[in-house]
Amino acid sequence: MAYSKTGSQPMPFLLKGLCIAAIACCVVIGLIGLVLPIIPGFLFLFFAVFLLARISTRFESILKNNASIASWKRHWHSINALSITQRIKLSFWVFARTIVSGISSGVRLFKRARDNN
Repeated sequence: MAYSKTGSQPMPFLLKGLCIAAIACCVVIGLIGLVLPIIPGFLFLFFAVFLLARISTRFESILKNNASIASWKRHWHSINALSITQRIKLSFWVFARTIVSGISSGVRLFKRARDNN
């Protein structure tokens, strides 16, 4: 049975349904993003994992026991120590890096396809 973060009240059925629909959409977009270089697939898969951990206490406990997730969680908590302007700057640079990487991957894919023809 899934409970909210407080653990005292069950999550409303409508909210749980919306989360499951969002998880499904994120997984589909994430899998497409793993194939297409323009869409950041890991970002959508990470968001799906985050949402699933919010609605499933069992999945949340699995994540808590994972060493890789623990290192990501430490990074996340270090970001929380930043001021709001520093967070905005960091978000901008991460977004810009993602766009540049996607475009460069697309250009390389296009060149490879053109060279094969």
